[in-house]
Amino acid sequence: MQDESVAILVPFSRWSDWVGDCVRACGRLQGATAAWELWLIPDEMPDTEHVRQAQEWAAPLQVMWEPTGPANPSRKRNAALKKTKASRIALVDSDAWPASDWLSQALPHLRGKVGIVAGPNLTPDHDALTRRVCGRVMESKLGFGDAYIRHICAPMQDVREMPTCNMVYRRAPEINFREDLDTGEDMVFCADMRARGQRILYHPGVRVYHHRRSLWRPFYMQFYGYGFHKGQLQRQKSDIAYWWQAMPALLTIYLVAASVLTFVLPYPWQYCVWGPGLLYAALVGIESARRARDPIEFLVAMPAFLVGHVGYGTGYIKGFLSRGTQS
Repeated sequence: MQDESVAILVPFSRWSDWVGDCVRACGRLQGATAAWELWLIPDEMPDTEHVRQAQEWAAPLQVMWEPTGPANPSRKRNAALKKTKASRIALVDSDAWPASDWLSQALPHLRGKVGIVAGPNLTPDHDALTRRVCGRVMESKLGFGDAYIRHICAPMQDVREMPTCNMVYRRAPEINFREDLDTGEDMVFCADMRARGQRILYHPGVRVYHHRRSLWRPFYMQFYGYGFHKGQLQRQKSDIAYWWQAMPALLTIYLVAASVLTFVLPYPWQYCVWGPGLLYAALVGIESARRARDPIEFLVAMPAFLVGHVGYGTGYIKGFLSRGTQS
């Protein structure tokens, strides 16, 4: 008999309305049976009313709780993996929620050499403007490099890596998440799976909807974290660090240098250094107009591109210069 077991893992710090939305969506999944488990992995158990609501909203899934104390997502997921016997694992973040056909789209493809099926995490249309524009940056190749397909519905294809906010995989007991990594653990996990001959399939129908960080500081810090991790990997010559990921760092260095030269060079040369900057601004303007859904989004998306790029670039430089041992 085919093993129908599935464990859905949702790590989070404390109960929130967004966690509740995720639990409700899991309860609406097509094909859900009592053989499916929903693992809720908080720092501490919430109050009895939230525990009751989770059980009610998630039915017919079995709701399993695994309080871990303060821990990063890797430690939380590994804690649940040690206890579940499910052969197929589905990962979604607590600030996201899956489409009703999320697993019915993904599970049939977990066969042969396909070890991971993942898809886009899309920006919710009803999010606040300051969150939606950050999503527009992440949907753009100019804004997010080749990883932009993680945020749009692109054609089905094999990929090297996908994030754990939307990932379904066949369990490999010898592969767990690197608990020493606060970010980038999903990329290392994908590399470990590929090293064992497993394919990673991107499927546009395997969708979740993911709240974005808000402009300004939260979005900056999110991209700073991404850049810091990639800078460390580049320093270590990792095979999951790519040349294009250094572009925001070069942009950041250029912006600092141009700002200094403006006060050093004589007229009119002080203004000539901004030629590349004007080209960048034009490209951002064109891309903002292409991705924005309305004129207000267009106006706010333009500075959002700069915030994301400078945040990533600053983090990349700091990570590259650090002597950390993450890999």
